[in-house]
Amino acid sequence: MNHAIIIHGWGADSSSNWFPWLKKELEKKDLKVDVPDFPNTQNPQLSEWFDYFEENVFIKNPADTVLIGHSLGVPFILRYLEKFGVAPSRGARSTSAATPVKTSYFIAGFHKPLGYSATESFVNKPFDWDKIKSACKKFTVINSDNDPYIPRTVGQELAFNLGVDEIVEHNAGHLNAPGGFLEFPRLLSLITF
Repeated sequence: MNHAIIIHGWGADSSSNWFPWLKKELEKKDLKVDVPDFPNTQNPQLSEWFDYFEENVFIKNPADTVLIGHSLGVPFILRYLEKFGVAPSRGARSTSAATPVKTSYFIAGFHKPLGYSATESFVNKPFDWDKIKSACKKFTVINSDNDPYIPRTVGQELAFNLGVDEIVEHNAGHLNAPGGFLEFPRLLSLITF
């Protein structure tokens, strides 16, 4: 069965933003959908989130799995992919020893410190982009051109590091409920199996 996992951000949970709507829409397409509620969401720690994820989410077949991250959920997914990716040898890009996940969707994401101490454990060291790309077949990056938390240049850099074109939502804020995103039809239209 195809499997989607939605990863919330800092201060959020499974009932936030467009997550319940997207879960319902994907389940209509006969997907298994997990939206884990990570611990300590106001003061998140990467190690706690990893432990919770490994105890509560089972990925049966990575090739049939999509990962969807919003805000802090993006560096969490990047660290997850990095953990399971394989660095290329002798200058050639290798494939992961494990089966790569099908695709990852990064919404209002970031990959480096932005001055928020609560997010530092997720982005306090550079990412190994080769490992990340070996652990996922395809990436989609969606940003807003007026995000109050994530500078547009950060989203552009994230897309560049992943070797994809950035998709821009105009005047969409942080692509969350305060920005008017209780539903996200454009994202739904991009999720394919």
